[in-house]
Amino acid sequence: MPANRIELTIYTASDRPELLRLLLELHSNYFLQNASRQIQEVQQEKDIKNSYENYLDFIETDKDKSWKIFLAKTQENKIAGFIIGSVVADEELVLSKIGRFEDWFVESQFRRQGIGMSLYNALEKWFIETGCKQVHSDTWQGNELSIKAHRQLGFFVSGIQFSKKI
Repeated sequence: MPANRIELTIYTASDRPELLRLLLELHSNYFLQNASRQIQEVQQEKDIKNSYENYLDFIETDKDKSWKIFLAKTQENKIAGFIIGSVVADEELVLSKIGRFEDWFVESQFRRQGIGMSLYNALEKWFIETGCKQVHSDTWQGNELSIKAHRQLGFFVSGIQFSKKI
């Protein structure tokens, strides 16, 4: 299906079952297949479905309107992809209003059609409209697809996080 048959929409609670399905697919297809055993061990959730349910509850009840989810939907109203972002402030920084690029996923059969880029552009536009002057994102070491996508979007490595199980 060509990308022009995909419509970008803003998430509503009625989209929750489909979005939850894709969040779980993102977890199983990327985290479980690409993150190292050590990363999986320290970031393992007790109940991943419950964790994502709580994540969506938190976003849906956001009183500050500091979270946004954009969806790419087919004509059949199936979610082909999504992107989630939030806005935070760090008053110690000159560029104090920060867009946080949280989660991003396009189902495999819809990739290479510009859908991921359209989702990212919508999120970045929202960041700009809310006054953000920079965007932060993270991924785990070894997630080469994510690293490549970030670089193509103009991101640079600005730090390294270390973890250790004790």
